[in-house]
Amino acid sequence: MSNTHNITLFGAQDEVWQAFLSDKNVCAVVPVGSGKSFLASLLLPIAATTPSFHKGKDILYVAPTAPMISRIIWKDLKQRCMTMWGLEDEKHINNSSKTITFPNGIRIFCLSAETGLKGINAGVIVCDEAAEFSDESLQELSNRIRPSPGQIDSQGRLILISTPEGKNAFFDWFQHATTHPESWIVIHKTWEQMRVQPRKWIEEQRYLLSPLKFAKDLMCDWGSVQDQFFYAWRRTMAHHEPTFDRGKELYTFHDFNKKRMCAIVAQIVGGNMRDGRGRIEVLKTYAITDCGTEQMAMAIRADFPHRPLNAIMDRSGSHVNRDTTSQFGITDQTILEKYGFRIINTARSNPLISDSDNSANAFIAQDRLIVPTSETNLLDALETYHYEDGTRKQLVKYKEAKYMHIDGLGDCLRYGIHYLFPMTHEQPAMPEYIDGDFHAVTEPGQDYMRDPNARSKVDGMPTVESLIKQNFFPDQEETWY
Repeated sequence: MSNTHNITLFGAQDEVWQAFLSDKNVCAVVPVGSGKSFLASLLLPIAATTPSFHKGKDILYVAPTAPMISRIIWKDLKQRCMTMWGLEDEKHINNSSKTITFPNGIRIFCLSAETGLKGINAGVIVCDEAAEFSDESLQELSNRIRPSPGQIDSQGRLILISTPEGKNAFFDWFQHATTHPESWIVIHKTWEQMRVQPRKWIEEQRYLLSPLKFAKDLMCDWGSVQDQFFYAWRRTMAHHEPTFDRGKELYTFHDFNKKRMCAIVAQIVGGNMRDGRGRIEVLKTYAITDCGTEQMAMAIRADFPHRPLNAIMDRSGSHVNRDTTSQFGITDQTILEKYGFRIINTARSNPLISDSDNSANAFIAQDRLIVPTSETNLLDALETYHYEDGTRKQLVKYKEAKYMHIDGLGDCLRYGIHYLFPMTHEQPAMPEYIDGDFHAVTEPGQDYMRDPNARSKVDGMPTVESLIKQNFFPDQEETWY
């Protein structure tokens, strides 16, 4: 069986391909349309028929969900195995279990990240669309490339390929790979560096897509995510210097989740919440794992022991304390008040998502939110917190404690901004008479009203308005057309 094939590659695909053929793990962050799945469909059968790749173990292709296997790679992979390696459909290729068996006994398993992988030990694992994998899934896959007992050289390889989806588990693995060049090859390229798609198509996408999605899909920007909540925020807005505590009264924003509780301590500078002016300067953020409301209150009081604290808290749910060790019936509000927090938002519910969206992004767009670069958790929330879908009605809720600070601090911030600086629409100032009638000149749309001094153009007779004016103001000269 020959393993020499003529493959046509474009642009920087050759660099990605050479990384696939190396003996290191690979983390490839490349744009949409770069041929990620095409290269994977070429690599899988080559790895299954090359002893230095498979090392006597099976090959795995893993997609986020089972339907994505059929949609992304199965048809092309099956066709290549039949035309280039002479395998027969339904004999060597099992379409129901998505398994391909080669004459040497090595198999290619196409699985989803939802599938249990216990007992599997692979020579090569290709994770397609790795940005959609959870941290637990990626950790489990890394355990599947362990060396066989007594065979040190049988360590497998992990290949991660994807377009970014914000700072999630894939971003953490990208950072790990960057700091371990001895075992990882990292490729991070924009559409200009890949040179795969024609420029005309790129310009069409620039016109069709939002700047946020274009930056994510084609510029491979980690800070951009589709349907981002804080869309007015840019990482360049972060301040390199720490925020200076001015000794004034402080404001705290709270989101309650015992798995990882979050809070923000900030001060208002250049105005106050009553005059609607000023900016919010973040002093410190908290994201504590396995934390109750009382522990959070104690942590904030330890840092700001003798300061007046005005609290804006999450009003969703029953407000029952999440710390089950406290007395029954004690609420989050009573615990905060116990430690000297003054609750200033007394409404029984949180603001509408659309209202907090408008208030927060209008406030941020005016460059009135000051966040130091040291508050990395809050920066993650500003850059990553997003809606579940394009309808922009439901915000994502993370299930892994490692990433719960994203929606926790995101909620804290939007609650605080909306309560302190809600969006208002200024009305034009118009003189008002005692009878409630407004001066006609200042009425909206008055420019489009007919001239009351003009004669009717239909029959040449004067208008009713001109007659009234002539009777009450006879000294004024009448205008004729």
